[in-house]
Amino acid sequence: MSDLVFDIGMHNGDDTSYYLARGYRVVAVDANPIMCEEARKRFASEICRKQLSIRNVGIAETQGEMEFWVSDDMEWSSFDSAMATREGKKATCIKVETIPFRRLLEEEGIPFFLKIDIEGSDSVCIKDLAATRSCPEYLSFECSYRDETDIDLLRGLGYHSFKCVRQNDFREITPDNVVFQEEFRRLMKDNLGRLPSTYGVSKLLGTAFYRAHYRRRSFNGHRPRRWTSGPLGTELPGRWLTPEEILSVWHQLVAYDLRLNANGLGEWFDIHAKLGTVGR
Repeated sequence: MSDLVFDIGMHNGDDTSYYLARGYRVVAVDANPIMCEEARKRFASEICRKQLSIRNVGIAETQGEMEFWVSDDMEWSSFDSAMATREGKKATCIKVETIPFRRLLEEEGIPFFLKIDIEGSDSVCIKDLAATRSCPEYLSFECSYRDETDIDLLRGLGYHSFKCVRQNDFREITPDNVVFQEEFRRLMKDNLGRLPSTYGVSKLLGTAFYRAHYRRRSFNGHRPRRWTSGPLGTELPGRWLTPEEILSVWHQLVAYDLRLNANGLGEWFDIHAKLGTVGR
């Protein structure tokens, strides 16, 4: 089994830090030169002993250069200007080098685990997996409105086991508990506003509800920071879901968002996939 992990969308390096602490070799990729420079300083010793390689490139369908929007909220930096300027944020346009994901796999090898979080471009990586001779045993990507296509593509590549994880607290969302998600989100929307930024009389109640609802757990003695991708699918509790079950969960989460006009309400979900059938 390979000990290689890909962190596609490194951002501030918190996920990379977790993978390194678990003993994996890591290839971390980010289009933002500011994030890459800070990470090179943060992980200088790991780079020196060749446990970590940082690639300052963007993942795109073709090799070359593209416009990349560096958002005031660094987490939202993207090739999509609309994504980088959400909620009135300002963004600066720069030119960055791009390579296809299949080229990265050719150069670095097939990882054991592939984390994808590149703000609107996750599907670019998933599509390129179809052009490779072998696939990562495990992968994760950020949940979006177009995930049905990505899940179907992964199923065609041999991924038949899935998990949906809420990234605020790394709790699994299943066919059994997804029905409660709408009511939690309705409470946040109707009574408490966008948590945890609640004010006045509701501030104390809002903070208490937020902390109770999003109690984070530890994995291998490490408590991942909020807004990171967190642990690998192998480390997450709960059973693996079939493609039909994960699509059912995804459809319900999207429906809740649309019915509540919630725009996420600060919630973020990742989908984990595993090669092979459920129970194996």
